[in-house]
Amino acid sequence: MGLTINYDPEADVLVLKVKEGALSNEELLDNDIILGYDNEGKIVSVEIIDASKKGLLNALVELAKSRKDTAKLLLSKIG
Repeated sequence: MGLTINYDPEADVLVLKVKEGALSNEELLDNDIILGYDNEGKIVSVEIIDASKKGLLNALVELAKSRKDTAKLLLSKIG
């Protein structure tokens, strides 16, 4: 599994799932970020509270656009 990104607009929470595994512990950091750990102490997920207020959604949209544009450019070179 690769990185999975989910956003809950009602809660304004962005969740990055970085690997498979059940959560066994969570840690709330000072900047409203919650790190989720598996039973081996490895990070499984990162939750970002108030993601839109922190500008993270705009950054993800711009990243997605740039990847889409890059993919289109590469495909145009192939065909």
